[in-house]
Amino acid sequence: MASILDRYGIKEVADVTFYKLNENGIPTYPVLYLDTLKVSTIEQTAETTEARGGKGNAPLISWDYGKEITVTLEDALFSAKSLAIMFGNGTVKSYTGDNALIMKTEVFTATATTLPVEGADASGWKHQYEGPNGKLYEKINPKFYDAAGNIVTTLVKDDKYFCTFDIKVNGKVVDVGSNTFPGTYYITGDTYARSDASGDDQFFQFIIPKAKVQSENTITLEAEGDPSVFNMNLQVLRPADGIMMKLVQYDGAEGVDPAAEGSTATIIHNHDLVPASTEVTVAAGSNKQIDVVGAATAESSNSNYVTVGAVANNKVTINGVAAGTAQVTVSDEGGNVIADLNVTVTA
Repeated sequence: MASILDRYGIKEVADVTFYKLNENGIPTYPVLYLDTLKVSTIEQTAETTEARGGKGNAPLISWDYGKEITVTLEDALFSAKSLAIMFGNGTVKSYTGDNALIMKTEVFTATATTLPVEGADASGWKHQYEGPNGKLYEKINPKFYDAAGNIVTTLVKDDKYFCTFDIKVNGKVVDVGSNTFPGTYYITGDTYARSDASGDDQFFQFIIPKAKVQSENTITLEAEGDPSVFNMNLQVLRPADGIMMKLVQYDGAEGVDPAAEGSTATIIHNHDLVPASTEVTVAAGSNKQIDVVGAATAESSNSNYVTVGAVANNKVTINGVAAGTAQVTVSDEGGNVIADLNVTVTA
């Protein structure tokens, strides 16, 4: 059993996972996993006011208010999904097919007066673009301009010209619009805490039930210095139960030494990802699916009013039979209760 005298040190950055919240504020599936962070910082601030009096006008009573918790994640690498969460609404669109084109511009010096055409080299201009991977790509819809920006029909030898062209691509697009802003997620961060007494590492996790990704972001592109990093700033919001963050230091409950010959282990998942009780309303004769992470089975307390379908993909199907109330108990693979759904069936 842990003692209040136990002491630990933390040095490693955390591996952070973002989970999508459903319409009831319950975390569902992971949308982003960050295991290349350079720094993960949690900062808590608050304002203070005091009652003062007596000789020296010393503080007598102090009140804290205006608590704020912010999280800063500094990532060495980026993905299309991380950029979508940082700058947009988290959506990444596929960009492929005949109409998937990227426009590029290049400058070349004319070696003759013949104006190049699509599909052929001429006057020092090449009809294929060499990518950073060394492959050649056909230049589509080339247009030629002089230094003043005028479209040209003939070239002057040794003059410089601009050429704009398209190339076909297979890629991904993140739309950053005037009305798209970063979303709110359930977040966990996993790292290790080292025991002062034994020197052994134990698990440490921070849990943030509701964190809003802030819109202020900067990407710096420069030739010198260290590679660019990708900062994600989060503001912790107050959920319905008032618990803004949990800090958990723990050991696995059923760990087995792999060196023990013939040893076996039973792994039970019992994540604290849903409220102890959730209110659900469904009309008689209809059904509703509820996301419960880790759900394996579900049972209704009164089948005259509510029945449940087979649990699949962390979804519990609630069937309204007749007007009334019942409780649906959701358990994980090990039979541990992970959620109670208080169901009201309307006529």
